[in-house]
Amino acid sequence: MNLCTSFESWQLFGCLIDVYLLPTVCIFGLVLNIACLIVFAVHNQHPLVPSLIVLSLCDALQLFLSLFVLFLPAVHEYTQAESFSALGQCAYMATGTLSPLLLASNCASIWTMCFIAMRRYEAISRPLHTVASQASNITPLSCIAILALLFNASKWAEFKWFWHYVPNKKRFVLIHESSPLAHNATYRFIREKVLYPVCVYFMPLVVISVVNLRILTILSHERIGNEGRNIASEKRSVLLLTSIVVLFFICHTGGLVIRFYTVDEQHIEQFVLAKDVVNLLFNINSLANPFVRFKIHFEICSQFKTQKDLSIAQCIEILMRYLHF
Repeated sequence: MNLCTSFESWQLFGCLIDVYLLPTVCIFGLVLNIACLIVFAVHNQHPLVPSLIVLSLCDALQLFLSLFVLFLPAVHEYTQAESFSALGQCAYMATGTLSPLLLASNCASIWTMCFIAMRRYEAISRPLHTVASQASNITPLSCIAILALLFNASKWAEFKWFWHYVPNKKRFVLIHESSPLAHNATYRFIREKVLYPVCVYFMPLVVISVVNLRILTILSHERIGNEGRNIASEKRSVLLLTSIVVLFFICHTGGLVIRFYTVDEQHIEQFVLAKDVVNLLFNINSLANPFVRFKIHFEICSQFKTQKDLSIAQCIEILMRYLHF
C-alpha cells in the first residue's frame, strides 16, 4: 500500500489494481490452473480431458505472462525507477517480446472454450454417434494454437528495437519504441476495429451463447419427457451454462470497447485506468475457468468410477448424465 500513497485520483486506483490486485489474481489463478493440470494428468481417460488440459495451459500461460507484461512494467512505472535500470530493462524486454504471446494465449483460451462447448453440444445431441466415433482433439486444438499465434504475430512488428548508449552509465541498453506499423491508421483500423472485435469477441460470444442455448433447450425437452430427472442436477446445469456466457461477456466486453478510442484519448488517466481494469478482468476469467473445469472433471470421476461393472446401455445413460452436469 505504501507504494501507492504518493499517487492521487485515477492513478491511485490504477496503482492498487496493477501492483496489488493483478498479481494476486495471477498467482492464485496460476496455482488453480496448475492444480487442474495435475488432476487431469492423473485422470486422463476421458476424451474431453485433452481439451481441458489445453485450456488450463492457455490460462496458466496467460496468467504467468501477465506478471511480466503487465505487473513488471507497472512496478517500474509506480516506483519511478530509472528507464535504463535493471527493472526498466526487464520491463522493456517483457513488453516487447512477451506481449504478443500474452494476447495469443488469451485468444487460444477463448477459442478452446468454444471448441469444448461445441464438443459438449455434439455429445448431448448425438450421444451414440459421439461414443462410436471418438474423434481426436489433437488436430483442432493444434490449429487453434497455431492460428492464435499467427493472428497476434503482427504485434511483434509494432516494436522497433535499437541499442541506446547511456553516457552516465557508459554502456549500451536495448530498448524499443513504436514502429511505423503501430502508427499506421489502416493497420490499426483493420486489426483493432475489425479483426479483433470479430475474431476474439463477437464470433466466440455467438458460438458460446448459441451452443449453450441449444444445450439448455435439449435439457429442457428431456426434462419434460423424463419427470424422474434430478431437478438439482438440472439447476446446476442451467446455472453453469449461464455463468459461462455471463462471465465471458463481463470479462471481455471491456477489451472490445477500449479499441474504439482514438490514439489521443488513450493518454488520459481515465482511459489508462479503464485499460488496467480490462487487463484485470481478462485474468479474472482465467482465474474462474479452473472452477468450471474442476466441476466437469469431478463429474467424470464420480460418474465413471464404476464403469467396468456396467452394461453398455448403463454406460451410455451415465455418459448422458455427465454431459448434462
